[in-house]
This record gives sequence, C-alpha cells and structure tokens, in this order.
Amino acid sequence: MKVKRLKHVRRVLKFYRNNYDFLPPYKVMIDGTMCKAALNFQVNIAEQLHHYLESDVEICTTACVMAECEALGTLLYGPLKVLRQYKVEPCHHDPVKLATDCMYRMARQHKYFIGTQDQTLSENIRKRAGIPLIYISHKTLNLEAPSATSCKKAQEAIDSKMKEHGQHNIVSNLKKELFGEPEEPKHKKRKGPKGKNPLSCLKSKKRKHSATTVKDIDKDKPKRKRKRHNRSKVKLNVQ
Repeated sequence: MKVKRLKHVRRVLKFYRNNYDFLPPYKVMIDGTMCKAALNFQVNIAEQLHHYLESDVEICTTACVMAECEALGTLLYGPLKVLRQYKVEPCHHDPVKLATDCMYRMARQHKYFIGTQDQTLSENIRKRAGIPLIYISHKTLNLEAPSATSCKKAQEAIDSKMKEHGQHNIVSNLKKELFGEPEEPKHKKRKGPKGKNPLSCLKSKKRKHSATTVKDIDKDKPKRKRKRHNRSKVKLNVQ
C-alpha cells in the first residue's frame, strides 16, 4: 500500500473512531453490487479489507440482500455465491425490502461500514452522518472520506462540548470573585499508639576503662637509688 493511501485510511478511521466510536474489529456490510465488482476486478474482499483497514474485519450481509440476488437468478449467481460465504445479519423485514433500503436501515441502527457500488444507496449514506462508505475502484478497495454531513455533526458536537466547558469556567470564576478561593480542608493527623523511644532501643555502649594500677604507675616513676651508709661498728670493751 502506498504511503499516501495508507495515511488517508488511517486519517478517516481516526475520524470515525474519535467522533462516532467505531472500534475494531470493524463490521462491514456488503451487497450484491460489491461482490459483482469484486469478481470483475478479481478482488478478494476478505483479504483486502483486513489488509486495507489494518484490523480484524467481520463481513456480513442481510437476508433482504440475499433474497434480491436469488430473485435475479443467473444474473447475480456469482455474487450470490460470494455472499453465502459471510454471515447473514437478521434484519427482521417482513415482507422483504429492497437491498438498498434494508442496508440503509441497518446502518442507521448499528455501526457498520457499508460496502456497495450502488449510487442510490451511496447518496443516502452520505446524507446520514457517521456511516463509513467503502467501494471498489481501479481493482482496489477505497474508503471514502467523511461526508459533509458527518463532518458537520462532528464539529457541532465538539463546539457543544467546548461551550459547556467554557460556561463551567465562567461560573467557577464568578464564584471565586464573589466568595474567594475555597479553603482546603485541613486534615488532622490521627494520633496512633506511641511506640518505644528509639534511643532506648539502642544497645548501651560500655566504656573501656584503662586498667591502670598502682603498680603500673610505680613502674613509670624513676626508681630512687638507695645510698647505703657504712656505719662504723663500735666495739664495746667491757671491763
């Protein structure tokens, strides 16, 4: 897929996702004209849709579309054979309606991508907001850009949200001017059970006393030398 074509698809899908809540897996409802064009251009609808939309795709049709193809007989035998591969959504139309009317009503009630080559159905789809349109051209699938109706409704919804947001800001500003800034409530700290004093949990540090004894002190002192005096022995003469 070319870069320009890829950007276009992603941009359109983003528009429908943001404004009309279209989310994957996408449901694509097709009719007999789409299948006939696919056979003529040798387009594998299921394979190309998955690759083109970059998502899982659920392809379906309606009972009215099947009945119309069966009524036309051999003219739409090939498209009828292709349609039988896909799920048939119950439309509950009794009696059976035209395929264009049936698909248009189903698209209004549910979120379907509509795949058709029918010009009448395509014009009705463009007049209704929020319905993506797919067709085959030059042997490839094409997702049409959002119609003017879809863009207008999306813009109105955005303007409405902006207006509500703006009015909310005006009211809040007036309240601030009249009553001042609202005071924030002061949260009181809850008093919990008192724990142990962390200092009391510390291990007591034993002081190391220097074991200095009297003997050690005496050792440090210089020793005094004793002077010995020779005393003359007096002999006593006893007469």
